[in-house]
Amino acid sequence: MFLGYLISRQGLTLVAALAATASAGGVPAAAPAPPSVDRMAERPAEGFVHGLGAASAVPGRFIVLLRRDRATVQSVGVTARSLVGNRIGRVFGGAVPGFTASLSVGEARRLAADPAVSVVEQDRIVRVSGTQRKAPWSLDRVDARSRKLSGTFTASSSGAGVHAYVIDTGIRISHKEFGDRASYGYDFVDGDTSARDCDGHGTHVAAILGGHKYGVAKSVRLVAVRVLDCDGEGTTSDVVEAVDWVTEHAVHPAVANMSLGGGYSAAIDQAVEDSIAGGVSYVVAAGNENANAYNGSPSGVGPAITVGATDRRDRRASFSNYGSTVDIFAPGVDIRSAYYRSDTATAVMDGTSMASPHVAGAVALILAAHPAYTPAEVRSLLVRQATTGKVTRRSGSPNRLLFVPAPPAPTKITTRSLPGALVGEQYSAQLKLQPGRTGRWQLASGSLPAGLRLSAGGQLSGRPAAAGTRRFTVRFTDYVPQRVSQALTLTVRPYPPVIVTAALPYAVLGEQYRAELAVAGQRAGVWSIAQGTLPAGLELDPAGFIGGTPTEGGTAALTLRFTDQFAQAGTRTLTLTAGTDPPQAAERWDADWQHPPATG
Repeated sequence: MFLGYLISRQGLTLVAALAATASAGGVPAAAPAPPSVDRMAERPAEGFVHGLGAASAVPGRFIVLLRRDRATVQSVGVTARSLVGNRIGRVFGGAVPGFTASLSVGEARRLAADPAVSVVEQDRIVRVSGTQRKAPWSLDRVDARSRKLSGTFTASSSGAGVHAYVIDTGIRISHKEFGDRASYGYDFVDGDTSARDCDGHGTHVAAILGGHKYGVAKSVRLVAVRVLDCDGEGTTSDVVEAVDWVTEHAVHPAVANMSLGGGYSAAIDQAVEDSIAGGVSYVVAAGNENANAYNGSPSGVGPAITVGATDRRDRRASFSNYGSTVDIFAPGVDIRSAYYRSDTATAVMDGTSMASPHVAGAVALILAAHPAYTPAEVRSLLVRQATTGKVTRRSGSPNRLLFVPAPPAPTKITTRSLPGALVGEQYSAQLKLQPGRTGRWQLASGSLPAGLRLSAGGQLSGRPAAAGTRRFTVRFTDYVPQRVSQALTLTVRPYPPVIVTAALPYAVLGEQYRAELAVAGQRAGVWSIAQGTLPAGLELDPAGFIGGTPTEGGTAALTLRFTDQFAQAGTRTLTLTAGTDPPQAAERWDADWQHPPATG
């Protein structure tokens, strides 16, 4: 089937064919020998071939999709060769098990009846057209509930962290609209990785989705997936393979925009449905035939988000397709955006091709705020927040107009202090916000204690390597993006001090006494008596010495306390005896102390 982008052009139609490229890559050398045409002719049953004989059919080329219970993605090449021999064109190597093949009509019909085959469809082409006119207005419309425009656009976020796959004519990635956010994915027209735009449609669409000036999601990552040629035309098989490629290579969260289409294609519909099941949200143009969108592809895919076009007066555009399959409308008339002729070129176009990327941009904003959302959840939220009751001339379509809400009020960091840490001990503290918000934490200034790190999710963790106090500032950037900061202090303490003095020397009445107290390791701090009283005449120096001249005998039980510079304390209970004559077995704790000489 011929495929093309969906732009309405007044009084002019561009028509051109796309020469398909074929590749037999991916077929194992050890595959079974191909069957002869006679063996295919032996199959008496015939099945249904989609799109057979259509005006836009590509003669002799068919798309074959296999049943999942008969072939895996890894075994497609072997199965394909067993079915059609060396007439394989392309093998779909992603989520869709299938291939293209050169067949006669009779062979295609017989192949459609094979129990291993789910769909056989003749390749076709759809033609497209476009026009350039005046200044844009669409962004101003989608952030307002009414048609009274403010001349400004304020989105709920910027789409940062989301990848958008533009399945189209390619993108001029050097255009100033994109900065460094646009890149090439794959070119299925030329069969290489340089998806340059030589038509302009894809660049225009991409800038509506995520351009700096013209885009809805101004920080989204744009990836060019080229399926349409320099005349805006391509084949069903290219599109199926491109969707399959997106399914396999998408960086999540991801949205794909398809501003293209044509008549019904079972192959395209299945590929898109499979890709959505794989977690990629798809936004597709409803089409420009002023007809029921249900009859087209991919506009008729139920799980996709199908978009119709409106004009400045919120009327369904005269060209826009309609019907219950349309999920939402968006501006699609007089839309200015980037163009492919230079890095500053712009153009004005009409079409559901222009409406669709407005919605794809809004999907990127939703995914930035809710990166774990499934395509169904994204679609549900998009529909719920749409403006209702504004679209006229709907022709049975839902009355929903795209709405991009304003950003929420900035969140606040509620963490004002952090629990202390111990050297060498596992530490964990979660920074908190109110209200909660999707975003990223980072260190704005200062430094963390050695051995600790701050995760993007706001978790401080690790094993501190040294004692000390650090002051630093953390910053949270949400999906809008909005930034809030908070200064914090974290103190790392050593283990509580351990008093290693095991006993106190005997104190002789009337003689000078001195005993030094000790703690494990090099630790600065202050000594004190937590409980008990020293013998009369003795006192405790805060530096850790008991000294003086005892005047009264007796035994005192003392609980000594050492408090370090981090306010951590260690205690130990010891006894100190004072008398006239120490026991003979008493240990000498002071090198200067001498036992009195014996008398008599």
